[in-house]
Amino acid sequence: FLCRAFAYDRVTKRCHWLSFNSLTNGVRKKQDHAFDLYEKKDYVRNCIIGKGADYKGTISVTKSGIQCQAWNSMIPHEHSFLPSSYRGKDLRENYCRNPRGEEGGPWCFTTSPEMRHEVCDIPLCSEVECMTCNGESYRGPMDHTETGKECQRWDLQRPHKHKFRPERYPDKGFDDNYCRNPDGKLRPWCYTLDPNTPWEFCAIKTCEESVMNSTEAAAETSTCIQGQGEGYRGTVSTIWSGIQCQRWDSQFPHQHNITPENFKCKDLRENYCRNPDGSESPWCFTTDPNIRIGYCSQIPKCDVSNEQDCYRGNGKTYMGNLSKTRFGLTCSTWDKNIEDLRRHIQIFREPDVSKLKKNYCRNPDDDFHGPWCYTDDPLVPWDYCPISRCEYLICFWHCQLCYTAIPCASTKHLRVVNGIPTQTNEGWVVSLTYRNKHICGGTLIKEEWVLTARQCFPSRYKDLKDYKAWLGVHNIKGKGEEKHKQVRNISQLVYGPAGSDLVLLKLSR
Repeated sequence: FLCRAFAYDRVTKRCHWLSFNSLTNGVRKKQDHAFDLYEKKDYVRNCIIGKGADYKGTISVTKSGIQCQAWNSMIPHEHSFLPSSYRGKDLRENYCRNPRGEEGGPWCFTTSPEMRHEVCDIPLCSEVECMTCNGESYRGPMDHTETGKECQRWDLQRPHKHKFRPERYPDKGFDDNYCRNPDGKLRPWCYTLDPNTPWEFCAIKTCEESVMNSTEAAAETSTCIQGQGEGYRGTVSTIWSGIQCQRWDSQFPHQHNITPENFKCKDLRENYCRNPDGSESPWCFTTDPNIRIGYCSQIPKCDVSNEQDCYRGNGKTYMGNLSKTRFGLTCSTWDKNIEDLRRHIQIFREPDVSKLKKNYCRNPDDDFHGPWCYTDDPLVPWDYCPISRCEYLICFWHCQLCYTAIPCASTKHLRVVNGIPTQTNEGWVVSLTYRNKHICGGTLIKEEWVLTARQCFPSRYKDLKDYKAWLGVHNIKGKGEEKHKQVRNISQLVYGPAGSDLVLLKLSR
């Protein structure tokens, strides 16, 4: 028995071994959400790694277009490459193979008496799709590193644990075990199946300069930032605190490899703030030897929203025209997905189709995370939309935290989002920071729990490693001596019930 694929039964949690795959003659594919099909890559891959010695695909035509002779046939050419003599090399039918791992790649004997054998025109996986810039938008099929190591699947945590889970980063192309560049490295890479080699770069062909993938080119702006600011091309050259930026082509006072030569498409001119690596916003190395990196958060966001692009409560009444998800995917029309929606909300009520116009973001099922939509991406069937809640006030009444959607009359109120420095008698207020920059206030309600606004953490899938809670401070900019300052990591988010705009943060050391 030769296993070419297996089907995983989600209900019984068992695997069924298969001697065939989706390319086997006579096999028909049928979608069934109760099963996941896994196929051995060597049998379904349409490109070759290295010399193609492991290629077991179904191409059976030579590079000049001649049909291949079957390996178990001696007509028109006699030969010694019998399937029984090369076990494990899969000399089936008349498929192109390279049983001896010779230069030139897979080949076959031909059905033409004039041409004994010829190589097949099977592309290298590294050249099926070229990469532009540093390959952030590369979505090709390369699944081996430059030293020939097979890549680890992105949805697995063995043999190497990592943070790049596909469900957390649906826009990064984490399909299967293909080489990708999700974090702005020099070029695409992957984790390997070698326990002693966590990751390596992949050898992928670079596109000619004239070729530019539209998804690679972020919308350029010069006075404000859109999204994460990857297209910012302005001339701001200080970080938020006023410290001057270090030139990108300089290695003093900080050494680095993010240079104009390594990141040719990122416009690393002078010492201007840029976002070459997909960080949260534009940044730079600083001229202060004690501060390596600083964010240029003083650059304003481009005004792309209006008052209608916010929602109240859980967004059930939202009727705006946004039709993209938080990861930039275009929404699918509701009429294409109405049956799935009916199954989703079951038999308790019928969705109000009068509100489900075109492909606009809506909340027909009272999801307390807000408006969402279906997509046409099979890897991301649906996702939430990047719509903020309409502004609410969170007020302090005589050192008691309260939440209200009603203006606080003449009582002095302090905003939780953004915020101002506290007085010394208000030290119970916690400063929540992202990469040492204050973003929100909060209240310590128990030894390891802080209460704050949900608006500060709109996504429950945030990577919390760069978020900290500062306790016992009176200056949110971190200036001056703070004798009682304590810094805690945030280990968990606990969102309030439906309709609530509060979130609990669990602290850890």
